Amino acid sequence: MEIKEPKVNDHHIVNTYKLKMSEKLTFGLGDFGANYSWTFIASFIIIYMTDIVGIGAGIIGTIIFISRITDGVSDLFMGTVIDNTKAKMGKAKPWVFYTAPILGLLTFLLFNVPDALGQTGKIVYIAVVYTLISTIFYTANNVAYSSLTSFMTNDKKDRVSLGSIRFIFANIAVLSITTFTTFLVDGFGGGQQGWTITAAIYGLLCALPLMATGWFVKERNIAEKKNDQHKASFTIIMKVLFKDKYFILTLVLYLLWYLRQTENGVRVYYATYVFDEPNVMALLSTAALLPMIIGLLFAPKIAGKFGVRKSVNMGLAISVISYIIMTLFSESLTMLLIGLVINALGLVPLQAALSAIVADVGDLVYWKTGVPVQGSVFSLTSAGMKIGSGLQAAIVGWALSIGGYVAGASTQPDSSIAAMKTMLIYSPFLMVVLMIITMASLNYEKFIPIVKREIQEGRVGKDRTEHLINY
Repeated sequence: MEIKEPKVNDHHIVNTYKLKMSEKLTFGLGDFGANYSWTFIASFIIIYMTDIVGIGAGIIGTIIFISRITDGVSDLFMGTVIDNTKAKMGKAKPWVFYTAPILGLLTFLLFNVPDALGQTGKIVYIAVVYTLISTIFYTANNVAYSSLTSFMTNDKKDRVSLGSIRFIFANIAVLSITTFTTFLVDGFGGGQQGWTITAAIYGLLCALPLMATGWFVKERNIAEKKNDQHKASFTIIMKVLFKDKYFILTLVLYLLWYLRQTENGVRVYYATYVFDEPNVMALLSTAALLPMIIGLLFAPKIAGKFGVRKSVNMGLAISVISYIIMTLFSESLTMLLIGLVINALGLVPLQAALSAIVADVGDLVYWKTGVPVQGSVFSLTSAGMKIGSGLQAAIVGWALSIGGYVAGASTQPDSSIAAMKTMLIYSPFLMVVLMIITMASLNYEKFIPIVKREIQEGRVGKDRTEHLINY
């Protein structure tokens, strides 16, 4: 039987057809590109600024923190912009496509700080370029890209599948960046020259895949306002979202997920000063990411068999075990690698499910209120991501500064090594424990099928079945 394109009317969302694998892969390609800005900056900005540009780690950490706070605020508005966008290309697609080349160029500029500017001029340059990336162009691009999970389909399995494929591509990019960047920089002559050529390559790898995603995927699942009393204004959207407990829990979950990632920014330091070999970072990154890439191939089947919430909780329990191993054997390379592998497998279910959880919460809020929030729900969780990742990057800089890190030194004081261990093991361990607590309250899965059926029938807002869920 021929499957036709879904239609959208002014009252409800009709069911969408199953996505083809080619379109899922095209969607996933976008996160591959995004990480050649996001992960490249998160993993190497501090060591580039301290060891090449000569700016203190504490100063860079503060710039990152301030920019990410303003970034989180800009995310709040970007979701409303997307929800109110009416372009021939779609709601989210034009933002993904047109911001991609600018994002690639700015990423290149961030790793090319002009030496002639002097110390104050360098700090101003870094602050301006970093803020343009994080507060404006990455925000517009990433909020739009993330919301495509909702705009492309309302099918639960497809949403989990999109999340898995997205993060397979993302983790391939992260693994490539964290494994090969130091080799590329050295291979292209080291120093500023090495960073310039590497950043140019990464700028292209950022822009081109995102442009492909923005051009080729399709938006089919567009929620329309239920009636004229529910205009998608910023004030109304914020009100309905922040009154919903499941949205708040999801926001907290995103914040914790990215606060956990202090390990990304400290791996190069840990490899250099605990194991006395910078290229050990490649082993650490491979152990942390390759099992996750493989595990994400099976995540949709695991979620389908056990349910999203149960599979996530089982995975987080495995992650706890891994951190106990790493705590006990923090200076044994073999045991640390084993712990990283176990941890990667444990985190697979949650990473695969994050986008699906956000899309489901968007459906819940729309069902309850009749207010379309498909873009805004992703913008606010993106704010959690930005604030969380900004904090984790800043925390790494602050921790190194407090620990007495000496840039370019052959050895570091014990306090600096302790700060590195905290960022790689102890702080992420705490975040995983807090995620387990958060997931215990995120129990919407039992009634979401009924909610989606009511949405398909146009029973949203005041027309929904009131007794289905006690908010």
